[in-house]
Amino acid sequence: MKPRATAHVDTFARDHLPPPDEWPELRFDLPELRYPERLNCADELLHGPPGDRPAFRTPDGATWTYGELRAQVDRLAHLLTGDLGVVPGNQVLLRGPTTPWLAACWLAVLKAGAVAVTVLAQQRPHELSTICAIAEVRHALCDVRSVDDLVKAGVPDLRLATYGGDSPVTC
Repeated sequence: MKPRATAHVDTFARDHLPPPDEWPELRFDLPELRYPERLNCADELLHGPPGDRPAFRTPDGATWTYGELRAQVDRLAHLLTGDLGVVPGNQVLLRGPTTPWLAACWLAVLKAGAVAVTVLAQQRPHELSTICAIAEVRHALCDVRSVDDLVKAGVPDLRLATYGGDSPVTC
């Protein structure tokens, strides 16, 4: 399989793939496994289910419907591509506990055409700094409860938005 042309402006992830002769052979012989040349998986995952169908149920009893999830993903994707300046192919760090918000952020990153670099909420500043340097991360979405160590990591030129707390998303 040869690498194909990409819509990514930032080709970092593609440039760091192993050589094509080391890629696995992917076979799509079954009709249900035939996909178009280009596919936005976040858009496809969110497109089908009815808006009133539950997407997430949290331990505290809250429920996010697919309609609510779609609305949050669209809002976050707009924030990423607008306020934060994310272009297709950019790496976006995601940091926070496993919640519907983190899932919405992950889907929004994919919908924006970017690459999600999801890290544990417990990672320390020096670990975050190393990850951001290796992955050339310049954008982040972070739960407000996990932002202190990310700020302490001192990632150069990091464009950061937080979620949680009183306001769903702030830059």
